[in-house]
Amino acid sequence: MNTTNLRQISPLAALLALGGTALAGESSTPGERPVEAALRAKAEESARRAPPDVTEIGKKGIEEVAASGILQTALNVGGTMKPFTLGDAEGRQVSSAELLAKGPIVVVFYRGAWCPYCNLYLHAWQRYLPELAKRKATLVAISGEPPDRTAQVVQKTGATFTVLSDPAYRVARQFGVVYEVPAGVAGLMASHGLDLPKYYGTGKAELPLSATYVVGREGKVTYAFLDADYKKRAEPADVLAALDRMPLAAR
Repeated sequence: MNTTNLRQISPLAALLALGGTALAGESSTPGERPVEAALRAKAEESARRAPPDVTEIGKKGIEEVAASGILQTALNVGGTMKPFTLGDAEGRQVSSAELLAKGPIVVVFYRGAWCPYCNLYLHAWQRYLPELAKRKATLVAISGEPPDRTAQVVQKTGATFTVLSDPAYRVARQFGVVYEVPAGVAGLMASHGLDLPKYYGTGKAELPLSATYVVGREGKVTYAFLDADYKKRAEPADVLAALDRMPLAAR
């Protein structure tokens, strides 16, 4: 197992909080779209403090990911999710078939415990779990980190939902959301302590899109949020609305 200690890359978390540019678009009223507003506030604060070279590298990296075509080739609405089984933070095996037998699932791909935007997003989802339960839906968060690091995510975010480890991005690749990190971004990350090929054991500098899916009982995708910008995530209210629109046969 990779022995990189998260304490060693804590400066990287600070750097990534600075990287990139502020989220585009008009300001949201927190009461209407609170998660989007919180992510935007974090991005705007980070952009104010970011060194110009970091800002430029982050901006170009996002543009390169968007230009790669991954947003067009990734699993999308109308597609079918392949069944999977992954381990959780305690080593228990969790089957997508078993989850779907209970109702729809919401699948969230996140980058890792080192990503401040991921931690903010997962923590925010915690307060929407009662709304998911009303819809008989289960939230599943997936990253390429090993179980010991997913356990740290659970601790950081207070998650009581399912957090799974996806070694070598096997499941993320099935969804088509894995991309090769642009060289400038990967080099910047490595210079601050996070060697992506070593950290994830993939042999390449790869990460998943911060994507969110709603999947019905038959494995059909009825909602998909895909964006090249890691600071943008699906608003939980939109996910809940997608669940409400789901045909009864898919629930």
